[in-house]
Amino acid sequence: MTLNGYLSTDFHIKSPAKKFFQTCIETMDLPKDDVTVEIEEVALEKKKTTFRIEGFQISEWYNSFKGTITPDTATSQNPDGYKKLEGTMTITHVEDNDCDRAILTVKYEKISSDIKDPGTIMDTFVEFFKEMDEYLVEDFN
Repeated sequence: MTLNGYLSTDFHIKSPAKKFFQTCIETMDLPKDDVTVEIEEVALEKKKTTFRIEGFQISEWYNSFKGTITPDTATSQNPDGYKKLEGTMTITHVEDNDCDRAILTVKYEKISSDIKDPGTIMDTFVEFFKEMDEYLVEDFN
């Protein structure tokens, strides 16, 4: 069994991509060095904007909101079982689309082969981001 790897998942967001991205940065209290924004032209004179947060430390951020999840969940999703637990969030917005695409990738290295892959930690993050998106949609409208 391998000790390191990647997990990736994508989901759609309904709130404005820029607002969602800014809220992620504020919520995770990320340094600006980890943030990139790329704007490129795509077919039919539309613009594609990609927002990216690279290499944020999941274990630090996860521990900061452990109090919002049940103790059993916190125990089963212990980030201390990993030497490395880094995330990259990419949000892509194309003008005139009804919803945008977010991709969360987790790079990990376990301290032992007995540790499970961080799929449940990733699920918690995705659920958090979906709830944040719902809040932003309500707040924006």
